[in-house]
Amino acid sequence: MTTALVISRAFPVNDRMSWGNLLRLETHLEALGRVVDRIECLFLVPEDSQFSPQEVRAHEERLRKRWSTKISVQLASVLRPMRTPTRWQYYGPGVFHYHAQQAAEGVGTEAALRVVRAAVRAGPDLIFAHRLPAMWLLLKVRGDVGEVPVFFDLDDLEHLSFARRLIHNPGWPLERLLLMQLPRLVLTELRAVHLSRSTFVCSERDRRHLARLTGSRRIEVVANGIGIPSDVRAGAPDPVVLFLGVMSYPPNAQAADTLVRDIWPIIHARVPRARLIIAGARSESLLSCRGADASVTFSGFVEDLADLYAQARVVCCPIFYGSGTRTKIIEAAAYARAIVSTTLGAEGLAFENGSEIVLRDGIVALADECVRLLEDARAAERLGTAAQAHARAAYDRAAVVSKLARLFAAALRAPSLSPA
Repeated sequence: MTTALVISRAFPVNDRMSWGNLLRLETHLEALGRVVDRIECLFLVPEDSQFSPQEVRAHEERLRKRWSTKISVQLASVLRPMRTPTRWQYYGPGVFHYHAQQAAEGVGTEAALRVVRAAVRAGPDLIFAHRLPAMWLLLKVRGDVGEVPVFFDLDDLEHLSFARRLIHNPGWPLERLLLMQLPRLVLTELRAVHLSRSTFVCSERDRRHLARLTGSRRIEVVANGIGIPSDVRAGAPDPVVLFLGVMSYPPNAQAADTLVRDIWPIIHARVPRARLIIAGARSESLLSCRGADASVTFSGFVEDLADLYAQARVVCCPIFYGSGTRTKIIEAAAYARAIVSTTLGAEGLAFENGSEIVLRDGIVALADECVRLLEDARAAERLGTAAQAHARAAYDRAAVVSKLARLFAAALRAPSLSPA
């Protein structure tokens, strides 16, 4: 019986958690389910999260229905909860230790190391590390990993996202001092790449960047796959603009606030019939929700995405910092919506500017393009149809799962590999 060990800090406590990293984890689990007999999911959760055996079994049954019938679930309460740090604790230790950085979220505990070491020593045939904090723990117990093939989903290049936020959108000016931690973050990423048989990133641009940094040839592009609806038509009867995202992710919150406060007044002044929908978990908590006029709707979490996208003629994505590819853009393309985005918002995606997506980087320019497409339904329909065709060719979930299954199967046939 072949077994895959999956280590992740991202535990979906309910099925409403549809974040991009969880959708990506689901894709990897589906692929693993094709090539192994059992998938042991070790989810690391905060120390103050306690689950009874009955609750663990209930979560396991839920995730088997959502992800794969081959899954078993272990919830290890080992992560140290974040506490209010002193100024030195906030800036200093992360210069020397990755686990002291905010992104690591308390993984540097002896309890976390013990539970990961025990899981590795149980003898899985393959190990999959979901994101950098999980991979850092494997680096700490690498002597126990031995010849077991390790796959590492870095997903976004964390050092790029970290640096961009601090440079372009710090919480306060002195927060830029956290840039002193950047070398340690880069070093951790490099070590993680060299431990893994394959490292997965979400775009060719990220693959080239990471390959230059590491010298590794074992970096694979694994796109954020989306199930492409078969019965969606482009076009919408009303002039509606949509932004959809999880607002606990700061770049999404900033983009939504910018759209409501700066871009939407320009659009609405020129197209008075137009409406704006801001959707996604915690959208009601946005700063811009206070004082927004009646033309703006804050919908919160939406179950029926097909109905949501059917209302929109234009999807606007004014992202100004962050990294990785935007699942929201691929998803909008899958539903054949016309998309207007910043260049950074569409970074790493190969949609053709002008024919499959519209890319603009200024507030007025973004508003102008939204107005044009709201007033020209046929142009919006053409753009959405072309975007959907591209999404079907490049980001179809079934093709992504098949690629991953081939990589996992090859590792199980020949697990021993010299260092990258």
